[in-house]
Amino acid sequence: MSQFLGQSVGESVWKRLLSGKIASCKEAIDLLVDLEGNVSLGSLDQELTQRFFREFEDRNLLPPVIPLLLWRNCFYIGSPQLLTHEVIKLISDRTLTEVRVIMVTTDSYRKWFRRQNIPSPNAIHATQPINPLTGETEQSDIGEVTDLYLSQAVDQTRRINALISIALQHRASDIHLEPTPKGLRVRFRIDGILRDIKTLPLEISRKIIVALKVMSDMDIADSRRPQDGRIGKEYTNDDSLHLNLDMRVSTLPCVCGEKAVIRLLPRDNPFSNNLEALGFSDRALKIYDSWLRQPQGLIIMTGPTGSGKTSTLYTSLQAIAQEHVNVITVEDPVEYILPNITQTQVCEPAGMTFAAGLRAILRQDPDIVMVGEVRDHETAETVVRAALTGHLVLSTMHTNDAASAIPRLKDLGPDPGLISDALLGVVAQRLVRKNCPHCAVAHLPTLLELQSLKLSAEDIEPSQWRKGKGCEKCFFTGYIGREAVVELIDIDDAFRQLIYEGTITQMNRYLNEIEFNSFRIAAIAKLNSGTTTSEEVLRVLPRSALYRVHSPVTPTRASTSLSHRWLSEVEALH
Repeated sequence: MSQFLGQSVGESVWKRLLSGKIASCKEAIDLLVDLEGNVSLGSLDQELTQRFFREFEDRNLLPPVIPLLLWRNCFYIGSPQLLTHEVIKLISDRTLTEVRVIMVTTDSYRKWFRRQNIPSPNAIHATQPINPLTGETEQSDIGEVTDLYLSQAVDQTRRINALISIALQHRASDIHLEPTPKGLRVRFRIDGILRDIKTLPLEISRKIIVALKVMSDMDIADSRRPQDGRIGKEYTNDDSLHLNLDMRVSTLPCVCGEKAVIRLLPRDNPFSNNLEALGFSDRALKIYDSWLRQPQGLIIMTGPTGSGKTSTLYTSLQAIAQEHVNVITVEDPVEYILPNITQTQVCEPAGMTFAAGLRAILRQDPDIVMVGEVRDHETAETVVRAALTGHLVLSTMHTNDAASAIPRLKDLGPDPGLISDALLGVVAQRLVRKNCPHCAVAHLPTLLELQSLKLSAEDIEPSQWRKGKGCEKCFFTGYIGREAVVELIDIDDAFRQLIYEGTITQMNRYLNEIEFNSFRIAAIAKLNSGTTTSEEVLRVLPRSALYRVHSPVTPTRASTSLSHRWLSEVEALH
């Protein structure tokens, strides 16, 4: 059955029939179409296909058909539909032959159609494939599409273009090219998860990396040190528009050669000014929006790399970038070009650091300032003072949760009294994958799930929990897209006092007492709305945040009693 998977098997069946290598037309048909109607696409003849469609200037006149054979003035065509007498007569009159129709599967026709409409590998295409039977866009098998695109690429540059096209079509943010003893391993990061795509032959592994370095203006003679580069390209989307694409390329020497990672950054702004779409709860969004309306103060966005901080900041800036305000950013690097905002880029070799850029920005009469990251004493000091002198300042840090950002900021050196006066609030976030709307079904949480999340019967609404089964739309993962899970600290007078003279332990105790917008509360809301799954929550959130309890410390005996009661409640669900 492997020949019916679409792989080429050498000389076409039609040519073999003409040359006498196949004894009869029936034998040829049996080789082309199996008993279930699957077509051996690799055995079809491209010359015959062109000869057939040459008679039809407008292919829209035709129903879905596949030219299979031309033998003794009879055209054998495959179709997933029953053809009317009028259509058969039209084909017969145009080709001046008798016509016989053989039923084939819809899947075979879709695969054949896709092979006939592979975009040129000379350019990058983000256009989603179209289902020829319904006219709707569809998610195709990523492995199948990769094989098809690479089959048309005759050199390394076109192979790279093909990989970039496939990555754009499948919502990938990064392409990983990793040399192994067996070849070049290709992986895409889709919705935050790395996925194996293909292993390219060993003989072209080094050639592809070299071609990528040439495209990125790197030194191809130096393979012993890491290098960074950029590629600027155009690509076409579903609307046939030519859009700009920036790619950041990084290489790293490793045991089997050089590994390369390509970060895909469409230059055209993909963000809106819709704060509601970020994933904040109603309560958290109301607080966050009130910060953005303040005339001055500091807002810190924290989380690890890839947690969506930049997306939240860009969306926030667009929501407040009005005609009457001057918004300026200093970033490393500028990833997306935003309208109505002045963006500057860090260039440390030229002395343009975050601190130097921020000092220059403050002489440009800004109302709102965004600093890409607070990473040193000078930047921290300048950010805090800017927030105290009439500017709204937004910036990012790398900490596990919102509360940890405050001691981290104090460690960088600004006076705690200044920090407490300047800080409006801290937002920590992670990105969880959302359940696929096409295949998500009701899911009753198991005892193990509830135990792992430390959830009680009062915490959950089991009738609302959902989980994706996996379908073509979501690449059989059960998830499509991502949404932020947000922890938010609104700095009130009591908390300002703790910033000035308290410890992190005292801060956490106070936060537990006031039941702030924690990761735990946000995660429970996502689960109870059917947005995501417990596996996703456990994958992205720190356990310390999930197990945080909103109550004073209780004696051991009381804790044990509560634990037994909790287990009884959970077991009652099942």
